[in-house]
This record gives sequence, C-alpha cells and structure tokens, in this order.
Amino acid sequence: MVISAPSGGGKTVVRSGLLKLDKRFAFSVTCTTRSRRTGEIDGRDYYFVTVEQFRRLRKEGKLLEWATVHGNYYGTPVQSVVRVLEKGRIPVMTIDVKGAHSVKRLFPEAVTVFLLPPDLKTLVQRLRGRGEAPENVSVRLETARSEIKVAARFDYLVINDKLKEAVHEVAAIADLETRKTGRNLDKVKDFGSQLSKAKIKL
Repeated sequence: MVISAPSGGGKTVVRSGLLKLDKRFAFSVTCTTRSRRTGEIDGRDYYFVTVEQFRRLRKEGKLLEWATVHGNYYGTPVQSVVRVLEKGRIPVMTIDVKGAHSVKRLFPEAVTVFLLPPDLKTLVQRLRGRGEAPENVSVRLETARSEIKVAARFDYLVINDKLKEAVHEVAAIADLETRKTGRNLDKVKDFGSQLSKAKIKL
C-alpha cells in the first residue's frame, strides 16, 4: 500500500495510526538525504543517508523507486519492502507522487492512496505548525499544485480531516482489496478442485 499526499497532508501520522490500528501492516522505511527533524529516529522514520550513499544505492539498483523532492533525494530500498513481505504482512510506503507512480509501474497490484487535507487553510496551518520557514511553505504549496493535478491516477482518495476517520478509511481500503477475486484465485482454484473430486449425493 502506497500513501501519498502534498507536504503537510498527513501521510506520516496516518501511517502511524494505521500501524497501531492493524497488525497486518508494517512500515517500509524509505531513505532520504534531507536533515533529520526533531524527534525522528534513523531506521524508524527514515534511513538518513548522505548524497554519496544515496547515489551508490541508486547505481547498484538497490532502490525500488527514487525521486528528488524539495532539493533532497528520497527512495525506497528494495530490501525494506522484501523484509515486510517475507513476514506475510502488508508493506506501507509513504512516498511522493512520483515514487508512487514508479511503484505502480513495477507492481501493478500495489494499492495507491492519495491523501488530501480538507482545505488549503488547514494545509498551510499544518506546514506552519511543524516549524517550516515561510519560504519553505511557499515552495511546498507550489509543489502541491502539481501533485494534486495527478491525484486522479491514484486508486483511492481519502480526505484527511479527522485523523481517526482517515486511518479507518485506509484500513477499509485494505479490507476491500484483500477480498478482490483476483487476489484470491488460489482459494477459488482450491474450492473448484474439491468440487471436481467430490461425489455429491442429493
């Protein structure tokens, strides 16, 4: 599951709520060259790497996707996703729209969710509330204009007004997706096999 949003849209807090709500999910940690914010922990929130380290990972083909956002590199290590899948859990990626499209191209079965704040005023308040400088707020709003233009490419849209409701909506999307016939063909095949072998008496 890939969750994207304009900067300040709340993808990180929605992801955290999702992980607390449902043990099926596990966070697929991404790496970045941006500076660590207060309270962020390396290996939990992001893998904080240098530009040189990031370029090496990219060159060696160890990134599932990568993008440049606000002058910093972001990418998803392949191993981060593989570790989650090997545990039989659903990887949750919180990445920008470019990264989301890259993942979708490589894995068409991936589910993409676009988060939107209820209105522009709320988005600006959230950006200012996390200590962004005025010039950074302007840059992020400009980026948001281009990101919103491609929101229609995502599978689902969730309005992040009330956090608890947004988290439950994303979890409900996962419930819906896991019930799709295409994801359960093994069960259909198994039942069909039982029927073909059974001697049914009416």
